[in-house]
Amino acid sequence: MAREIQPTNVERPFDLDELFFSTTDQKGIIRSGNRVFTRVSGFTEAELIRKPHNIIRHPDMPRVVFQLLWEYLEAERPIAAYVKNMAKDGGYYWVLATVVTVADGYLSVRLKPSSELLPAVEALYAELRGVELQVERSGGTPRDAMAASRARLEERLLELGFPTYDAFMQVALPTELRSREAALAVTGIQTRTRRRATGDVGTVLAACLALHEHLFLRFNDLDRYTALHSTFIDGSASVLRLADDIRLFSLNAQISAARLLDEGAALGAIANLLRVRSDATTARIREMSSQVDAIVGILATLSFDLSLATLQSEMAAQFVRELGAPIDDGVEEESEDEEALDTSALSANIAALGGCLRSGVIPLLETLEDLDARLLGVSASVASLGTELHALDALQISGRVETARLTEAGEFRLLFEEVRRQVAAGRDNLRAFDVLKSLRENRQHEDGDSMQRNLEHIQRWVTAAA
Repeated sequence: MAREIQPTNVERPFDLDELFFSTTDQKGIIRSGNRVFTRVSGFTEAELIRKPHNIIRHPDMPRVVFQLLWEYLEAERPIAAYVKNMAKDGGYYWVLATVVTVADGYLSVRLKPSSELLPAVEALYAELRGVELQVERSGGTPRDAMAASRARLEERLLELGFPTYDAFMQVALPTELRSREAALAVTGIQTRTRRRATGDVGTVLAACLALHEHLFLRFNDLDRYTALHSTFIDGSASVLRLADDIRLFSLNAQISAARLLDEGAALGAIANLLRVRSDATTARIREMSSQVDAIVGILATLSFDLSLATLQSEMAAQFVRELGAPIDDGVEEESEDEEALDTSALSANIAALGGCLRSGVIPLLETLEDLDARLLGVSASVASLGTELHALDALQISGRVETARLTEAGEFRLLFEEVRRQVAAGRDNLRAFDVLKSLRENRQHEDGDSMQRNLEHIQRWVTAAA
């Protein structure tokens, strides 16, 4: 589509607490959007509906970013990407766009970036676009340009510590949400979801708000979940090494005791018990390691999935508010000059947003419940392992007492001293799992039945609009 709009260096403003979205068909043709989208882009609803989404594409955007976007969407995978858009008047505005598949198309929810990542992304995009233009000016095809740009992108991501684009976006989205929340807290601005509402639509708004608040509480646990991920990987490996080391020490102690004949009988018995206990410890550790492996798989993508669900639930609440839920906060609402979306567009938006909550948020809540159950299982394993370490510690103390009465027990003393150090290290590793306690305590006050009722309200809203 030919564009006559010339880009300017004027930024189109919108508030940090505002979110906007659009839906498209599978070819990227716009089906609907909310008022913030039309206001910021400068286009009317009529100018946007049934137009390709690239009507707002800025010439500064690298082609490779959109190539990545379509690869993810065609694989039915959600994606988050920084995008510089161009408004009708040539102005620009940056967003972090999340895009997911919905029935027969896609839904994009965007927020205003505010983190330290944006300047780095701006510089990276300028470099990538420069690579593409250079290849094209040298006679290369757009495909050649994107291939060169893709190679440079992968190189730069590695330099920044991200092995894949997945790894980058799984950091970018929660980082932007944290930055946004911190900035809003400093300015004292309330997000537009956090208000009381009355009326029929207000009931749905209240349900969306409750869902958002629930997810937001979990979002605030992300730092601890991230720490838990590292703890599980490092701690599990350490305690596995502990079990193997103690088994080796016990075998060496048995061999040394045999050389002392009758004088070493007591030490031999202790060494044998040490081996038996180390076998039990190994079994406990391997059981815990298996539990941890399953949890690590969940935690690997939880930060992104939870951030996406939090963003979508807030978007749903903001859109319900746009539908006309009366606000009961004692503050007179500013008049809305924007053109109202037509009935068919409203129905499409309700279906798209509700579909996201149904297909994305509900499975996530189930995942979080499963995670809590698994964490409880690990807590039980940690407690059992602590008991095994206590038994090993008691045995090494008995061993050191026994060696004190022997004249040729230097080798034993070294072995039992090493067991003492290993047991102490094992206890230190287990202390790192104390984060489990605080995570469980945070869950004690959640009302699962209330959450289910809110989801049912939202589902009825979607069904009525269909």
